[in-house]
Amino acid sequence: MYHHLRGKLIELGSLSAVVETSGVGWHVQVPLSTRSLVGDRLGEEVLLYTHLLVREDVLKLFGFSTLEERELFRLLLSVSGTGPKIALQALSAFSVKELIRDLGSGDVDSLKRIKGVGKKLAERMVLELRDKAGVLQLGEPGSGAEQLPEGGGGRVSEIAITVLVEQLGFSLKDARKRVEAACQKLSGSDSPASAPSEAEEIIRVVLESS
Repeated sequence: MYHHLRGKLIELGSLSAVVETSGVGWHVQVPLSTRSLVGDRLGEEVLLYTHLLVREDVLKLFGFSTLEERELFRLLLSVSGTGPKIALQALSAFSVKELIRDLGSGDVDSLKRIKGVGKKLAERMVLELRDKAGVLQLGEPGSGAEQLPEGGGGRVSEIAITVLVEQLGFSLKDARKRVEAACQKLSGSDSPASAPSEAEEIIRVVLESS
């Protein structure tokens, strides 16, 4: 329902944030990784990729600094016995890369370090997510994986990636690779801009080359 939230960061808790947009303050629960990234940006504009959890009479909004974190959070929620609290603890205890590695290798002992996760639940997480988490294979800042352009071009690229994944059926890994190639192609064209200014430009190039 809500894809992302962009606004001024006006408050930070241990695992929460309040983002104000159009005069409305949104209380968002965040993992420690996201909290650390936005911790020095009070009063500044931030962008969080969101997940709205609806259960009976409870509405909770969760926010993440990257699409990778949000997708892994959703995968964790799909495991029987894993609720939002444990999923958030998992992303607070480990980076996306570490979680994917532990799930892929079946490292139950490592997963048991997550607060609230015992041996049986850790084994279930491995059983149900080993293959699903493997398709992410995502790079993080500083990991050596290819990175998208920073600044406005980076935000446009993230929008293009989201459309390719959520509407056109591309895997996240493939979408990132294709968007990076499309950005390089567009930047080297006759366009006066150094980077594509519209997500539609990127998507058009991706589809033309598919």
